[in-house]
Amino acid sequence: MSQEPAQASSTPFSSAPPFSSRSPLPLPQKTPLGPNIVAGTLCALVTLAYASSFATLIFGGSLASSVNLGVWTAIIGSCATLLTLSFLSSFRFAIGGPDSNPSAILAISAAAIAKDILQGPATHQAGLLPTIFIFLFGSAMLCGVLIYLFGRFRWGRYVRYIPHPVVGGFLAGTGYLLIAGAWKMLVGKNFNHTTAADLEVVPTLGWVFTLGTGLALLAATRASKHFLVIPAVLAASVLVFHAVLLATGWSLGEARTAGLLLPPLNTGDWQTPFSQPLGEVRWDLLLTHSKDFAAMTLVVLVTILLNATSLDLATGREADFDRELKALGVANILGGLAGGLVSVNSFNRSLLNYRAGANSPWAARICATLVLGAAVFTPGAVSLLPRPVLTGLVLYLGISLLVNWLWDARRELPVSDYLTVVAILLIVGTFGIVTGVIMGVVIASLNFVVTFSRQSVVKQRFTAGTRRSNVERTAAELAWLTEHGTRLHGFVLQGHIFFGTASSLLEEIRAVLGQGEALLIDFWMVYTIDASSVVVLRKLLRLAGERNTQLVFTGIDEKLRARFSACGLSLEKTPARLFADLDRGLEWTESQLLTGSQREMTLSEALGLDDPVDAEALSRHFDLLELPAGRPLFKRNEPSNALYLLLSGQVSVNLQQAGSDYTKRLRSYGPGTIVGEMGFYSHAPRSADVVADMPTCAARLDLEQLKSLELHRPDLAAQLHRFVINTLAARLRTANQELSQML
Repeated sequence: MSQEPAQASSTPFSSAPPFSSRSPLPLPQKTPLGPNIVAGTLCALVTLAYASSFATLIFGGSLASSVNLGVWTAIIGSCATLLTLSFLSSFRFAIGGPDSNPSAILAISAAAIAKDILQGPATHQAGLLPTIFIFLFGSAMLCGVLIYLFGRFRWGRYVRYIPHPVVGGFLAGTGYLLIAGAWKMLVGKNFNHTTAADLEVVPTLGWVFTLGTGLALLAATRASKHFLVIPAVLAASVLVFHAVLLATGWSLGEARTAGLLLPPLNTGDWQTPFSQPLGEVRWDLLLTHSKDFAAMTLVVLVTILLNATSLDLATGREADFDRELKALGVANILGGLAGGLVSVNSFNRSLLNYRAGANSPWAARICATLVLGAAVFTPGAVSLLPRPVLTGLVLYLGISLLVNWLWDARRELPVSDYLTVVAILLIVGTFGIVTGVIMGVVIASLNFVVTFSRQSVVKQRFTAGTRRSNVERTAAELAWLTEHGTRLHGFVLQGHIFFGTASSLLEEIRAVLGQGEALLIDFWMVYTIDASSVVVLRKLLRLAGERNTQLVFTGIDEKLRARFSACGLSLEKTPARLFADLDRGLEWTESQLLTGSQREMTLSEALGLDDPVDAEALSRHFDLLELPAGRPLFKRNEPSNALYLLLSGQVSVNLQQAGSDYTKRLRSYGPGTIVGEMGFYSHAPRSADVVADMPTCAARLDLEQLKSLELHRPDLAAQLHRFVINTLAARLRTANQELSQML
């Protein structure tokens, strides 16, 4: 996003043209000096115009008599930035210098400081210019340090989290400040202090060329995206202005006396921090206006990153944002020490340089040399720049920002976002940029809270009938859980639980609390909680106690547990049952619900055989195994030469992760279930370990015994096969149900 919206965009998120829709323009492979000289010369002319405009903006009103000193600060800031970017920027064609956004804030602050000094004792008025210059140079250096640190520690990515409507509000507010600044440049007073007599003093040429230049730039840039539009309009405005002066009989001296031309420059006007009488500086006023510096730093950070993004999109050259921040940090530190203004990278001037043929950093160095050379060796030429044209340039920058964010954005932004832009603009216009920045941050925070609160932290809701643990149950147990599933209600949570989402979560849980015997809440995908979430959890514990509901919490890691403790809630001291993961919590809860239905089974009961003769015949083909807790039933990669029917106890299928000691339980099996049938029928090796969780009794059938059963009692063998098929079908059906719940 350009902070000099010289070429209006069709999108409200950029005051630069939408070059991203075009294919990238590759830089030439060769780097002849000729194109760089042409591009550098063209950029030097535009840089002088911008520098003079922003200097006139800052040194307006009561500081207007010192505008020649201000032009020097803008030129030095431009040169320092141009040279630094030519060595440090990730863009070989980067151009930078004073910009509309920081200049608007500097102008307001400088005017406020000047007003405080001039309204004070006459003895303090000698410190007016020293205080102003220390404020300008100090702002550049301090801003440079902060910008550099943001790049050094890679903090720039956090600035990009500021919502577009808030950025738009800042830029629209800056547009208003630029228009107000242009008015002050023309009239010499603020809007609210202007009288009819003040307007009559302004020469007609001042009005005509200010409005004419501003509107011509606006119309031309919206009609054409050519890189020469701005230079051409500015050059034409300067030539027409001098032609009108000549035609109407104005001499240069008369025009300068009337405020239509800049005063002559002099190398003796170059100010630095070291040339100021520090004893006359009003340090108390600088401290009072330190809040303006904070606002400007934020605006500068946003400007740098958005301009770098725009250049990235427009040219296809990948931007290194942290490198740009460090480069501009160094540029502002050096510029402040040398007596320059706060500066940033410029989208429009960089793109002008790029499209004019710049293919190496030498274009920026040539530009800096020509700008400084013009100020030192041809100061009279710089003083020929008409003030109304420079004022028109500032007016255009302001109008363009307002057009982009008030007119163009109305079609692009949702109503709430558009109203945010308007609200911040009104705050800036009424209470100033500092209040606007603060309220913008507040609005951004509220917008985040409201938006995030609309996103439910409940990833999944389930009952005992729709989600099961990885414990294999008998058909009767599964049927009972399906029928009485609402005795357990479960919630899988996700994300961040804070005051914006905790209350809605409580209401969602309250709706089912008391409808069953147990309530399970899984925290495995919860990143963090705040204190208000703990308050809600305390209320949930109280409500569960009142409604005789057993709470089960799963997936609370050590970090989250410590967070609960830091907020004054020791989970171990609550009635809630705690489990490491959702599966363990589900297993315990299911077992509690099934209490009384689980018992030891005989082989005939497990297979559903009612005939004692058939049961006796079948049992002769099975071997009974007694396993103590911890004893493996079989191990991974062993031959699958048998299947097992559990009669009592429980076994678990465990898989050890490669290269780790961590063992994950895949599934558990209880009485009446079958284990090892997949490998048994497919003749594949065992894929996992199966270990007894408790003393377990199992009936074993190997391949030879199965062949014997099929030979002597094919009817019983068929019944066994049907049992296995039904078991596999039930498992598949359960897996599909769980999958549909998660999708």
